[in-house]
Amino acid sequence: MSSFYKVRGNPPMLDLINHILISYTLPGLVLCFGLCFFFIIAPDRGGLMGYRMARRMMGCAYLFYFAALLVQSFVRTMPSSTLLHSMIVIVIGLLQAFLFTFALTTLIDVKFFTWRRFVREFLLVLLPILVCFLLFSAYFPHAEWVGFLLLTLFYLVKMTYYVLHFRRRYHDYEQRMDNYFSDDERKRLKWVNRSFYTALSIGILALLYGLFPSMLTSLLFALAVIIYYTIFGIRFLNYAFTFQQIEAAMVDEHEDASSETGNTAAVATTGVAANRQLLERLNTLMMTQRLYTHPDLTIEDVAVQAGESHRTISAAINACKDTNFKGWVNAYRVEEAERLIRDGFLTNHTIDALAVKVGFANRITLHRVFKKLTGKAPTDF
Repeated sequence: MSSFYKVRGNPPMLDLINHILISYTLPGLVLCFGLCFFFIIAPDRGGLMGYRMARRMMGCAYLFYFAALLVQSFVRTMPSSTLLHSMIVIVIGLLQAFLFTFALTTLIDVKFFTWRRFVREFLLVLLPILVCFLLFSAYFPHAEWVGFLLLTLFYLVKMTYYVLHFRRRYHDYEQRMDNYFSDDERKRLKWVNRSFYTALSIGILALLYGLFPSMLTSLLFALAVIIYYTIFGIRFLNYAFTFQQIEAAMVDEHEDASSETGNTAAVATTGVAANRQLLERLNTLMMTQRLYTHPDLTIEDVAVQAGESHRTISAAINACKDTNFKGWVNAYRVEEAERLIRDGFLTNHTIDALAVKVGFANRITLHRVFKKLTGKAPTDF
């Protein structure tokens, strides 16, 4: 066992576990998944082009981490290498944060990835790292501590930037889903959001590991990384199969239905009067055909029935109702639920039956939306 973690009083079994995790389990895991990212074939579909690039990116992230673990093992054997080891941990965290953020953003925005953007963002990470290491290797007094502190500060700044960046992108993604689906289809990619914030937590743990290297922080960090990298790797590889559930919204709705700006432009082109006339036709269609009772209803389904493009319909709903497609459909469902409750439906049926009857996917969604629109739970109405 290297002298880096030799602290008097550490149980030998703890040393052994830490050595196995750091030297064998973690490197073997990241190497295996890194190769899988490159060699498992992804479906050749246009909407997955960004995902294929993101998967190569994740393969590089995993293989880079494997190489970094080998470097760490060597550095830990060097005398008086604590500060250098801490800087290496922070650098690994920075590069992993960049690659994970870029890859996860690509999953929720098929138009996000471009080589120009990737190279620019990579240089914005790499150049400050090089400056900090130049200061670290300088020969004037205390320069290494200046380099280390600057690197730590840069780490915190970049983490804050990545959080703000991802939150904005994920909010746009949710808007796209709500402007296309009438149910909670977007929740099928909740794992992307959870993966990002879990990675952020590990990034914070990496910083603590770098600032306070010890047996405890080493074990906690190794266990967290092993669990996260395994679950994330499996999820990421399976994304190609779950993407088909949201592909239409991701590809077709990207430009016009993903933001209010796009919808505003459509409104200006169509005209207020035309939007109102279209919405009247849509209201008639929804009531006569009872389209809202279908839990998997999409705006494309309504567009086919109305003989209009889904972008035009989305613009009309946003302009006249000041809501998205999902909110518009849910209003019909809640109105129907109110009518059924007044007619005594719940006397002989359950809340689950009511949810299915009016088009909600389950009773939880019914309860949440019903209370949001009426201020009361269905059973209290």
